[in-house]
Amino acid sequence: MLAPPVPEMSMETEHGGHEEESAMLPCVAFSSEHGYKFFSLAHMRMLNSVDVRPMPPVLGRRLVPSPYGGMVLATDVCYRHPCHLVDPFTGSRAPLPDLPIPFSEKEPVGCLSDEPRLRCARVTDDGLAWDWSRRGVMVARGDTAFFCEHGGERWMPVHQSKLGSPMTVNYRGGLFFVLELRTLKTTIIDAGTLQARTKIPAPPGFGDVDYAYLAPSTDDAILLVHRAGDSDGVVFTKAYRARHRDSQRPPRWRPVLDIGDRAVFVDGAHGFTVTADPTGAKANRVYVILAHQLTHPCGRLAVAYDVGFTDLTRPERMGRLNLNTGEVEPMWGRPHWIIPRNESGRR
Repeated sequence: MLAPPVPEMSMETEHGGHEEESAMLPCVAFSSEHGYKFFSLAHMRMLNSVDVRPMPPVLGRRLVPSPYGGMVLATDVCYRHPCHLVDPFTGSRAPLPDLPIPFSEKEPVGCLSDEPRLRCARVTDDGLAWDWSRRGVMVARGDTAFFCEHGGERWMPVHQSKLGSPMTVNYRGGLFFVLELRTLKTTIIDAGTLQARTKIPAPPGFGDVDYAYLAPSTDDAILLVHRAGDSDGVVFTKAYRARHRDSQRPPRWRPVLDIGDRAVFVDGAHGFTVTADPTGAKANRVYVILAHQLTHPCGRLAVAYDVGFTDLTRPERMGRLNLNTGEVEPMWGRPHWIIPRNESGRR
């Protein structure tokens, strides 16, 4: 079992001041027919059984790691296995209640007069997002974000999005950042009180968006947006920055081309920044996990994962690290970033 949860503290009490950005490179984590696998960017190799505890493959099991702290949320889209947290680097586990039902599946979702009626999402496409703090776990499904304390037995609703929007959830520096993907509104929730501390409205004139990635840090947040109809094959077409701490004015998104001595890592679930380093991530770059589809002569389908990178000023130019991660069958789900607990700490 995991260690007993530690009460949430203010950032000044817990860390003695503002946090420092880590320069540690993450791992690419992905499921396969041979279990849960990790490719370390710091060591440029696959991790083995000495580095991680074996996690055998289970069909229908959904594994989504939190980037910081080496924790993985394990759920089951077929509801045959209980929901739990697992640390693949230590093997420790902690049970969680069954995933909660969002408000959108209990009651009608309000629509503006000029908005199309929203279709009901399949249970297996519930827009699951999550992250965790010292106090507990926040999970978003559909239009509702819930919180459960470590060792708790029930989920408590803490936020409902507008227009039935799915969300992403990121934890950083004592705060949960909840981005509504349909409206691009961000709510920053205090991890100790679970009350909204502030909100960041959508960038002005953002229009239709295919997808967005939020990468928060202790003092600011980076928002990457891919506008509908813009260039295909690029991760984002516009970048924004908002300062949310120690600001005299409410935070607002402003276009940005330079984020200083930092790099951004994003996947379909989370985003985060790291300090640039000559032997690690390069300044002002965005790193993303790529999936290359392969078709063998026998007709068998497979995917091979790689890491792509682009400069914040030239998103249309994509470079690759050319990793050797092997091949996996595509039915095992999506890859994600993860930083081992002993190398990242929990900030």
